[in-house]
Order: sequence, then structure tokens, then C-alpha cells
Amino acid sequence: MSARAPSDGPPRYVPSRARRAILSLAAVTTIVSVAGSALLPYLALEHPLWLLVTASDGRNLMLAAPRVALATLTAVAVPRRALGMLATYGVGLLYGRAALAWSARRAPRVAWLVAQLERVFSAYPRLSLLVWPTYTTSALAGARGEPLARYVPWMLLGQLGYVLICARLGAAASAWTARVMAWLAPYLVEATAASLALVLGYQAFSIVRRRRAARAEG
Repeated sequence: MSARAPSDGPPRYVPSRARRAILSLAAVTTIVSVAGSALLPYLALEHPLWLLVTASDGRNLMLAAPRVALATLTAVAVPRRALGMLATYGVGLLYGRAALAWSARRAPRVAWLVAQLERVFSAYPRLSLLVWPTYTTSALAGARGEPLARYVPWMLLGQLGYVLICARLGAAASAWTARVMAWLAPYLVEATAASLALVLGYQAFSIVRRRRAARAEG
């Protein structure tokens, strides 16, 4: 049975406590992820497990896989990714199609892809969560009103598969990764400082751009 279409009307009613919990989780996971990106060189070299705690995206999984046992990597990465997916599901639940429209306006180059994914998700919601375990499908699940009890098991299965595939790819590329890390080690402080500056600069630029876009729309 397919999920319902996203709401075109006002945002769904969600109790204020649940709304605060969703927005807090989204804020915390985003801030932690940004911090991990800013400190990527240091964490990748010195604390790969903490790199996964900050953000278990494909890049970080592949960097950590050669130096973290698969069981430990999976035990950390799957829950970390699930938290981010749950936050995205909650934002989709709160704002419905408005969340998807906002994303399309901010990234028009991927708007077409989101539209195609929405069509696929409408027909195969569970399969979409399993084979395309991204934030987009979680946002669609929330926006389309997919029941949480149905969403969570399929989302977790999708995240498990994603983590295992990335870990396998990371292990296969371990020789190349080791050479990169060995080259980076003497410049760890400089690389981390550069990464920090780039990430903070990009975040500042994004904030300014969003404010200008909001004023233009208002």
C-alpha cells in the first residue's frame, strides 16, 4: 500500500512537545555534523570513531573502515545515521510539501531528481527506504505521512545496508586511504585549520544567502 500524498495545505498539527523535540534533534544533528566536517582531518587521523559519531556519511565511513572493526563501526554508524534520518522524517512530517518545495528552491539542480524520487516513493515506499537510504527518502516519508512504525524498520534496514556497503568500499580502498593519511599527517594542524575555515566560511555564506532569499520572497 502506497503512502499518502504530501500535504499541500497548512502544516500538520503536531503537539508542541513533539515539535520541539523534532526541531531540537534536527538542530543538534546538523550542528554536530558541521563540527565533524570542520574537524575532518584531525578526527580522521586521530579519532576515526568520533568522526563517525559526528557524521556517518559515506566519506567518513570509508575513511574509518580500515581502522575501525566492522562490528564497532556498524554499532556506531547505524544509530548515528538513523538519528539524522529521524530528524529529517520529523521535519517532513511537520512541514509536508513545504519542506520539499523549500529544498527544491534552494537546490534547483536536484529538484528534478526529487520529483522522480517522489513518484517512485509513492508507488514503493518501503523499497525506496531500503534501496535509496538517503535524507531525501526520509523527508518524503515524513511529508507523505508514512506511519512511524512502518517507517523505522525499513529505514534501519536501509541504513544497515548503506553502512555495510560503504565499509566494504572503504576496506577495498584502504591502501589508497593509507597513503593519503600518511601524506596528511605532517600537516595535520594546517589541514584542520584550513578545513575549519572553509566550513565556517561556507556556513556564513549560506546563512547570508538564505536571509537574502527570505527577504526577496517576503
